[in-house]
Amino acid sequence: MEVKEKSRTMTARLLNDSTSQVYQKECDVVVQMDLGLGIDYNATAANVRRFLSKGINRYLYQAGMHRNQLKSPTMSLTGSSHGGGNHTEDQIIKGMEATRMCHCIKDTLENCEPLTYQIISAVYLDDLKDWQMADKLCYSPSQYQNIKRSCMCEFAERFEGFERRYGFDEDDQVKLVQKIGL
Repeated sequence: MEVKEKSRTMTARLLNDSTSQVYQKECDVVVQMDLGLGIDYNATAANVRRFLSKGINRYLYQAGMHRNQLKSPTMSLTGSSHGGGNHTEDQIIKGMEATRMCHCIKDTLENCEPLTYQIISAVYLDDLKDWQMADKLCYSPSQYQNIKRSCMCEFAERFEGFERRYGFDEDDQVKLVQKIGL
């Protein structure tokens, strides 16, 4: 009786395309391993929470806009007007950059899943409390916190893409996604 030798090459698939790959060759066995550089969901959610709570204020103030203008469909392409007065070129450029960032935030929100849009806009733009939103969605507090964390990570990942799409330089980008092990 003849026994065929099975292939000794084994490959483990990565969970995330963005994770690094390491190949080990040992005894003719190739193994692809995840180095644990996936997203740190807790840290990413905390970054998004800080950004949406306080970080966007700087952009809103410089653009002359309000939080409610980040929600559909009320955002004006020109932003709010300011009273008269002399504006230097730097102030005008800052205002234009801030307006561009506000549009980036708005487009990111609009591109998110409906539940993500609903939670983020209610909590961070309409100032609804987490317990109120949990009640509104009929989730337990712990279940709601897990869902909210996932929503915030979705926002962070989509925001990265929109920052590149809007042409923000590496120095001007807001770093919301936190990788594990970094």
